[in-house]
Amino acid sequence: MRRFKDILYVVAPDSDDRVALEQAATLANNNQALLTVVQVIDKTPSTIKVNGHTLSTEYFCEKLVEEHHHRLQALVASLEQKIEIQTKVLIGIAFLEIIREVLRNQRDLVIKTAESDGLLDRVFGGGDMHLLRKCPCPVWLVKPKAPQKYKRILAAVDVDVD
Repeated sequence: MRRFKDILYVVAPDSDDRVALEQAATLANNNQALLTVVQVIDKTPSTIKVNGHTLSTEYFCEKLVEEHHHRLQALVASLEQKIEIQTKVLIGIAFLEIIREVLRNQRDLVIKTAESDGLLDRVFGGGDMHLLRKCPCPVWLVKPKAPQKYKRILAAVDVDVD
């Protein structure tokens, strides 16, 4: 039985989430699913001044997306998998762009490294909470330094039949 057909993996901006990416690739391989690796970057301001010169936002944004895209491709190229992995850079507020990507492309699962927002890393960050509440497909949040095998898994299940 193929449970997942289209998996979206979200790369965290400043963390080394190689273990989680390998798990996502293995899951996609086992399900013969499409895996898309995305990174969400913040929207750039309308104009940028550097040394008294005003740069167009389009040029700056284009170069920023290009740089992030090259990083994603290098990250994906280092994986030895039998599946094709697509890469994409999204611009905007992270949880909103992830949800839009899920809706646009009918993704089955979102895998993301959890943000740590204090309380001894036991509570998810604000963006993760928004994603858990509003995402139309299952969301798998992985601790940044997750082990290869898990002892415990927490699952939130909505049993409301309305």
